[in-house]
Amino acid sequence: GDTISYAFTVTNTGNVTLTNISIDDADPDVTITGGPIASLAPGASDSSTITGSYTITQADIDAGTYDNTATATGSSPGNTDDVTADGSESIALAATTTMTLVKSGTLNDDDGTAGVSAGDTISYAFTVTNTGNVTLTNVTVTDPVVTVSGGPVASLAPGAIDSTTFTASYTLTQADI
Repeated sequence: GDTISYAFTVTNTGNVTLTNISIDDADPDVTITGGPIASLAPGASDSSTITGSYTITQADIDAGTYDNTATATGSSPGNTDDVTADGSESIALAATTTMTLVKSGTLNDDDGTAGVSAGDTISYAFTVTNTGNVTLTNVTVTDPVVTVSGGPVASLAPGAIDSTTFTASYTLTQADI
């Protein structure tokens, strides 16, 4: 949803005045505004007539970069072929790969006696939240005490929460009590 703003600088590197200069972008999702540049003398530059804008997608952030190429096209008097030049820009998109894990337990009175006793179990649920800006893949949960069931989560988008995939159970011993 964030945007990249482009300023196109067109320079006439030839020895003939160019006319009717326009910019086309290789990506149809880049919006070009302004122009065309009516006339550009040899050696002259124009950096204010034509601009562009692109709205960043999640796929761009996941890739870590957005690469773009635009083409300037102009005419010169007496020449039947258009004059073209390409310009490219690569924008690095900072990836933040972070997540949180919340482990919650529920004591189960499995034997029906009052209070906690050996043989009762604790059921655990795990909530994983993607707190970064990059889609996470193959998310797993491990625990040094209990065997975690479920998963992996194939894909977890930024801001997404998974609280149903991972579970575990532990049986209390007399030593625990």
